[in-house]
Parts: sequence; C-alpha cells; structure tokens
Amino acid sequence: MDNQLFGNMQLNDMRLDAPSNQELTLPIVCASLNTAIDKRLMLPGFGLGQVNRAARIEATAGGKGLNAARVIQSLGAPVMAAGFAGGANGSWVKNRLDAIGLDHQLVLIDQETRICLNLIDESTGVSTEVLEPGPDISPSEKERFLTLWRSLCLPGRWMTLSGSLPRGLGDDYYARLVGAARQAGAHVVLDTSGTALSLGAASGPHTVKPNEDEFRSWTGDDPREHDAVRRLAAKLGEAGVRTVIVSLGRDGCVAATPDGELWRAVPPAVQAANPVGSGDAFVAGWTVACARGMEMPEALRFAVAAGTANAQSAGTGQVSLADTMALCARVEVERA
Repeated sequence: MDNQLFGNMQLNDMRLDAPSNQELTLPIVCASLNTAIDKRLMLPGFGLGQVNRAARIEATAGGKGLNAARVIQSLGAPVMAAGFAGGANGSWVKNRLDAIGLDHQLVLIDQETRICLNLIDESTGVSTEVLEPGPDISPSEKERFLTLWRSLCLPGRWMTLSGSLPRGLGDDYYARLVGAARQAGAHVVLDTSGTALSLGAASGPHTVKPNEDEFRSWTGDDPREHDAVRRLAAKLGEAGVRTVIVSLGRDGCVAATPDGELWRAVPPAVQAANPVGSGDAFVAGWTVACARGMEMPEALRFAVAAGTANAQSAGTGQVSLADTMALCARVEVERA
C-alpha cells in the first residue's frame, strides 16, 4: 500500500496484514532486560491506608520490551523478544509468551523476575503503579545476553531497547548493545531514561524517544519549544542518530531530524481506559512503520495511532490492527 493511501486510511481498500508496501524478511527484535509480570488490579474504589479489595485481576508478561513486542505482533509484523527471565515468575512469563505464540530467547538468571502492580480505581479512572526493583544481573548473565544480542544483530534488522536497566548491567549497557547493532548494520530504537539514555544516544541508535519529562531532565530545555528538539537532533546526528521523537502524552509528539526537519503529530481525543503501555505501543508502531519503509509523516501517524489504541484498551500493550488503522485517519500530522 502506498503512503498516500495509508495517509487517507481507506480501511476497506487495504490488507490489514500489510500496512505498507514493504514486507519484513527479518523479525523485529525487542529487548526486555527488566522483564516483569504486570498485574492489573481493578478496584471499585481506592483508599490510601485502607483495605482495598480488587474486583478483577489480570496478569500479563510485561516490562516495556515485552509490551512493545506484543503490540508489534498485533500489528502483523514478525517479532522476537530477547531478555532475562528468572525463577517461577520467569517460567510464568515464558509460558505466557508461548501461549500467545510470541517467539522469544530469554537468558535464564538466578534471581526472580519482578512483579509490577497497576491499581486502577474504576470509580475515577486513576491508575497507581507499584514497581518492584529488577533482579541483580550477574557478570556471567550479563555477558550471556550480550553474546545472544550480537548473534541477533543482522544487517537491516530493526531492534528496540526499552525501559530501565536492572541492577548489575551498568548505565552503559544500552550503549554497548547499540554499538553492537550499528557494527552489524542493524537499526535500533532507544526508549529509556537517565544516564542510560544519554550514553545510549551517544552510541548512535537510529531513533531516540524520550518523553517530555525525560527530555527536560536530559537537556534542561522545554520540548514544546521546537528549536530545543531541533538542537538535540542536530547534536545527536553527529553520533549517527537519524530521528529524535519526544512524546507529549495526550498532546502527541514532535519529531526532528539532524537537518532541521520537524514534524508534529496529535492524536484524536479518546476515552482512555488504561494509558499504561501507550509509550511502548508508540515505539512498536514507529518501529513497524520504519521497518516497512514508511516516510516520516506516515510513520508518526501510525505510531501515534498505535499508542492511542493502547490507551483505549483496558490491557497493557494490547492493540488491534483494525483499531490502529481506524485511528490513523484521525491523527493530525503537520510539518512545523
């Protein structure tokens, strides 16, 4: 499908299993270094300091990398998850990935995979997250994953690095993974924060995607001032970064390239059921779009639509391709 048709989003005229004219020959690889069991507890009401009884509980194999991988699978693209898993919780994660047919290569670790809670007050829609710290990765486990990652770095392959780094890896671990991918000719989308973000970005991934708060902490600038985003894109372009995208929550995102090109994408107003994981869905949509050869405006449209589709879903990292396509028609993209 050509980009003009995709931009107009004539849903009945397209194949839902192929939102571009370029099919993928290599599965996208999503790194999940801080894998988790994500539990969503739906509460009739939430009172701090009180006994709260959940009406419903849902659990998924999560962490930002697995959220992105699940969305990529839902969008009809081949995908593989790579990361760490340990203990009974890690076995549960592997079984869940097997159950949904999501290919994975997980390095087994001695410590237990974490559990993260999302408490949703159904009376107000307010979501409260409680995140366990990740496991402490040993030096040998760290090197085993690096060996696995290098084996997956193939020319032309798209790869994602998402979320925080568990203890033991060091702040430069994403930078090492980016370096290995670049050396092999693979393309990396980096979505993290803090020192891991600044070091990883300096190693030259294809795309860097901080959110608004991460951008402010990193640069001291306001990403809503477009020149600030252009400056960062120009600076990172010297290291090989092709695109800087700053997500702005319900206001969408701005994206800049090293040559000063800047685009703004705004999602439609929707009733959000659970915004958790929408950033991961955005990364998934962007990576699929780039891997299929879409140009900047249509790739942003698809990414924003995927993030919005996730926000409308009660689950985390759960979208449908049909919903994403329908939302694309309502995403506003303009050059700024």
